[in-house]
Amino acid sequence: MSTGPSSLMGLAEHPERRSAHTLAQLQLAMELQRQVPILSLRQVMHKLHLLDEATLAVLEWEDPELLRSRSRVLVERLLITDEEWHRAMAIVAGLVEIDVATFSIDPRALDLLPLQKAMLHRVVPLGMLHDLFMVASSKPTSVDLLHELVSASGHSVAMVWASADDIDRRLALLSKASGVTLPPVVEPTPPARKTPPPPPATVQDELVQLAMQEVGATPDAAEMAAISESSGVVRLVKRTIAEALRTNTSDIHIESNPGDEPTFIRFRRDGDLEQHLVLPAKLRAPLVSRIKIMAKLDISERRRPQDGKIDFSEFGGPKLELRVAVVPTHDGLEDVVLRLLASSKPLPLSSLGFQPRDQDIVASFSARSFGLILAAGPTGSGKTTTLHSMLAEVNTPERKIWTAEDPIEISQPGLRQVQVNPKIGVTFASAMRSFLRADPDIIMIGEIRDAETAKIAIEASLTGHLVLSTLHTNSASESVVRLLDLGMDPMNFADSLLGIVAQRLVRRLCRQCAAASELDDRGWQDLVKEYRQGSPLTEQQAAERLLDAAGVSSPAAVRVWHPVGCERCGGKGYKGRQGVYELLQNSETIRQLIQERARPAGIFSAAVTEGMRSLRHDALEKVVQGHLDMAQARAAYR
Repeated sequence: MSTGPSSLMGLAEHPERRSAHTLAQLQLAMELQRQVPILSLRQVMHKLHLLDEATLAVLEWEDPELLRSRSRVLVERLLITDEEWHRAMAIVAGLVEIDVATFSIDPRALDLLPLQKAMLHRVVPLGMLHDLFMVASSKPTSVDLLHELVSASGHSVAMVWASADDIDRRLALLSKASGVTLPPVVEPTPPARKTPPPPPATVQDELVQLAMQEVGATPDAAEMAAISESSGVVRLVKRTIAEALRTNTSDIHIESNPGDEPTFIRFRRDGDLEQHLVLPAKLRAPLVSRIKIMAKLDISERRRPQDGKIDFSEFGGPKLELRVAVVPTHDGLEDVVLRLLASSKPLPLSSLGFQPRDQDIVASFSARSFGLILAAGPTGSGKTTTLHSMLAEVNTPERKIWTAEDPIEISQPGLRQVQVNPKIGVTFASAMRSFLRADPDIIMIGEIRDAETAKIAIEASLTGHLVLSTLHTNSASESVVRLLDLGMDPMNFADSLLGIVAQRLVRRLCRQCAAASELDDRGWQDLVKEYRQGSPLTEQQAAERLLDAAGVSSPAAVRVWHPVGCERCGGKGYKGRQGVYELLQNSETIRQLIQERARPAGIFSAAVTEGMRSLRHDALEKVVQGHLDMAQARAAYR
């Protein structure tokens, strides 16, 4: 195993770097391991990509000692699996990892720990290393297991980490070779709940009960919500927001119901709403009032919608901004929706889910010194993320980059970012005019909403500036016509345009449990038919594109995937979201069509003929690549 001072730090990125195959190599690996700096549990969680920075920050805020102890709360909350926990603890303890499937076991090891006992403890005996009996386990820091192995073998035992699946397979091979029957491995029953649970029920119950007691003592909801930070309602709101941030929730929905019906709090995660908490009816008024106070809104106004923002750090939480919308409903009630806007860093362009051909084209757009780049799609489709990833590619000290955004969701050092505020006259158009007087190289405008902004953006792109912006359109070809309908000069627009990225976000299959199935002839024909629908492609061209995407030469080798559900994905079968893209690159043909004011269908057909993949094409290619199932693929283009 290569475990020099830097190897463990890169373990998450290179999990295959476990190359000790003999006892001699294992001894060397252990000696090198002693030179590796000690890592904290927090560092290990981050290095192994088990928890992101936002989640770690929330956990530390809730309980500063949680990541400094051997507590298994992370497993109990379903944030990580049991095996992931033991692997992390092994790294913290400075233990070596091995690939037990290829390790050369000393035959005398099974004399010291008989195979049946090894099966019982789910370990693989490796052999004696000087006076230590080396054993591979997926739980090498378990003190109880260590005592059992010392007692069973009669020797001092040292353990190394290996994955549970590899251990089971190696034990099965040893069992087959020796004729010993391998007892069935009984895995713990996965939890019934399908989502990561909220904080322990006792904490939630205590806060709800405390709030109910306070409501009984203080009938005035406004007064109730404004009392000290130790009150039940105040703490309940803070914990709800913190839990939303921890679970990567994008929106919190607070839904009031009339009479004695309960109030529901739902979280939107990966695009879907999930029930989080049910509160007694008496808490709905103080809950809404507390949020209004945090957002500096009028708590006495219940007839008109109100909008505001909350800086969660002002209330003792981590750095987080929430956009608040209060909407009156029937019977004098109000619903509240809070959108979480955690300031984050841009994602690498390579991690957005572009196909290699499209990624190269997008990267070439970013490298241009002038021109117009547009990202199109509905709200929440990841347009801003795409543009910031493109900016990250060219964000160097040699370039001056200005952005006008509403709101600023992603921050980058070096960017000069302006928050749009129409109430004081800071619009996208006015920001653009100011930027042009501030010697920019690159300008990003959050959205082109009107003819004035579009005209300034096109003029700037023609005068030596690279301009990036977004449009709320359904496809790349529709984006062209939308700008022409705003009154743009087709000659100038055709000359300024570099390309348009239309995109959607859909739920990605869980990589741990997704299952593949073969396509019969009818299934393959239906897939090809659906792929070419609405495009000028022939059946042969569509088939060739799908086979190329799948990396196979025959339809018989094509696989489609479907969700199953496991502990890692909370039983849903999906984990995270996947981008689906349509990239229209300007060319001589496209330029001429724009100048002729062609309709979207004509531009689309020409682009596909030149090699563009539509949203439909990209989604179905990602199906045969194992990223999406058919249901999510169709959600991207229907």
